[in-house]
Formats: sequence, C-alpha cells, structure tokens
Amino acid sequence: MFVAPFSLPLPVEHPHPRMRESPPGAALGALAAWLVSGACLLALFPALRGGATLGATLPFWLVAAPTINLVWLARGRIATAVQHALRRLQRPAIRQARRFQSRARPDRSSR
Repeated sequence: MFVAPFSLPLPVEHPHPRMRESPPGAALGALAAWLVSGACLLALFPALRGGATLGATLPFWLVAAPTINLVWLARGRIATAVQHALRRLQRPAIRQARRFQSRARPDRSSR
C-alpha cells in the first residue's frame, strides 16, 4: 500500500538553458539494449515466454520493464513530440476552415 500520493516532481529551474534535466544517454542506451536483447531472447527461445510454472514474469522483465522505464525517462520528449504533431495536424484544418469561410461569404460590393 502506498503511503504517499503519487505525484510528478516539479521541474527544476536552472539558470542556464543548457543545464536542463535530461536522462543520461548511458541509461537510455542501456535500457534500449536491454529491451532489444530481451525481445530477441523471447523471439529465439519460446520456452522463455513462460508457462504454468514460470508465469509471465520473464517476459515482463525482459520486454515490459525496460519499455516502461524508457517511456518514463523520455516522457518530456514524448510530450513535446505529441504537441508538435498535434499542431501540425491542426494547421491544415485551420487553413481549410479559413478558405471555406472566405468562399462562403457573398461579396457585398457587387450589389
């Protein structure tokens, strides 16, 4: 049972923009290597996938755990990428709506 409520830590403000917090490259590389090697092991050795005696613990530790860790460490980058993608998707829709509105209005100067 959790004693403290789950909350995200507040971002630390650094005086220099270059000093922003980012996950160390070695940690991301190690997790990516763990994920790739675990996926290869599960693909090459079907017995590692689990069964009645082993359960699903080995696939979790070989694939799911590093994936969760990678997503958690890169959550800032993921959020930024999603925001940029949403903006790119909205721009054509806004332009199309503006074109439609300008065509729908009748020209009053011709009367």
